[in-house]
Amino acid sequence: MTNGKCIVVSDVHLGIEYSNRSKFIDFIDNLGDDVDHLVLLGDILEFWRRDPVGVLLENIDIIQKLMSLEPEIKVSYVIGNHDFHLIRFPQSYFGARFDLKRDLSLEYGGTKYRFIHGHQIENKQFGTLETYETFADALCMAGDDVGNAADMIWEKIGEGGGGILDMIRNFLGISMYSSKPRPKATLPWIRERIGEILLEPEERIMEKYEEHAIELVNEKYNGEFLIYGHSHEPYVKTEKNLANTGSWVKGSSDYLEIDEHGVVLKSY
Repeated sequence: MTNGKCIVVSDVHLGIEYSNRSKFIDFIDNLGDDVDHLVLLGDILEFWRRDPVGVLLENIDIIQKLMSLEPEIKVSYVIGNHDFHLIRFPQSYFGARFDLKRDLSLEYGGTKYRFIHGHQIENKQFGTLETYETFADALCMAGDDVGNAADMIWEKIGEGGGGILDMIRNFLGISMYSSKPRPKATLPWIRERIGEILLEPEERIMEKYEEHAIELVNEKYNGEFLIYGHSHEPYVKTEKNLANTGSWVKGSSDYLEIDEHGVVLKSY
């Protein structure tokens, strides 16, 4: 438990042109003396259809600013789907300094808060979380020269033995040599799921997100207040123990402030 404030941001998507990069820099420079923890809740960096190393180099000034916050402000980085490849860097200087995690639990004012990026909610429409994250990591490695990441992944699926299709079928518990695979194992189903992953947040059907978030709390995080991002739709619903961090793209600059009194949604 802590007496200071926790600031939570997600979905800055540094690496795309409509990220509010300059405003985010100003935000970091003016966090305030009463903040003791900054949670970066995924998709801070944009690796999909980009070269991850190139994106890191383009944003080295921001990374250095974030690193310089320690030890006065602890910085935790929870991996998102668009920066999922960072999970490969846990032993690096970058990984060690950012305390990379898949999820995080903190307590303020007697309330336990669980922090996840939010793609864990969306994966209910896709299959297993492991399958979803396999695709997320592949998209992170698509690179700047790939015009259409979906086509790239589809080609890999079509390669057969040892490819992504093998992994998907293994996750689903289906033999590659089965003459009657379940419908969800078919290539058309996989192609459709790829299309869903590549949709922009505003193009997705959002009605189910809150319902799935409540289900996740009941199934895995019972009694905890769930904080997530991913959908780019900020809100705080204390009565449901749910809050969303919003985004820092296309004019938005949303964040959550947590202290002993609860959660407040703010815009910078």
